[in-house]
Amino acid sequence: MCLTTPSQQPATAWYGLRVSRDFELLDSWRNGDKAAGNELFARNFKGVRRFFRNKVEIREAEDLIQRTFLACIEAIPRFRGDASFRTYLFTIARRELCHYIRRKTRNAAREEPDLGVSSIVDLGISPSAAAARLEERELIAEAMRRIPVDFQITLELYYWEQLKGPELAKVLGIAPATVRTRLHRARQALRESLSKLRDGEMDEADLETSVHQLGDALK
Repeated sequence: MCLTTPSQQPATAWYGLRVSRDFELLDSWRNGDKAAGNELFARNFKGVRRFFRNKVEIREAEDLIQRTFLACIEAIPRFRGDASFRTYLFTIARRELCHYIRRKTRNAAREEPDLGVSSIVDLGISPSAAAARLEERELIAEAMRRIPVDFQITLELYYWEQLKGPELAKVLGIAPATVRTRLHRARQALRESLSKLRDGEMDEADLETSVHQLGDALK
């Protein structure tokens, strides 16, 4: 299955320019330019906020956003530049989400939660929603919260943040060669999850459009 369509080419070019600008700001920040650091975080704030908003309640999302940026600041001297700044930032965001899940489930279960199996809904940390009254966009959001967390993260970073194979592998901690399979399994899990919440199946093109629209709404 081809992972990049012609309609995605402008987004790919935009992403390349964004990565270059992030590195320019990072270099300036490391050389003492605080304004460059502020701009770097401002450019990436919406993406990090969106990462958490479809997984936890808004109040807790704000705390996780703050934790992510603080952890980034503390770890920036160790950042070698072997990945894009956004990849580095989302790796930290995923780690903070894992820490949050462990804290929330520590008293409920003795075993470590497996994010490749358990969904946000399974873990009991999902933003509250009544499926019976959800509109289409909200149905997509709810369906994504019902698939394994790492599948949810895979789809969100691929469709919303334009992270590609090697970058997704870095964030998820998997081999680059397995990213294509992970994306396929994540999309299939989302289709199955959505079919339990609505009448009729959605084809792949409509599903991808709906996921993109949800990402735009969560900015």
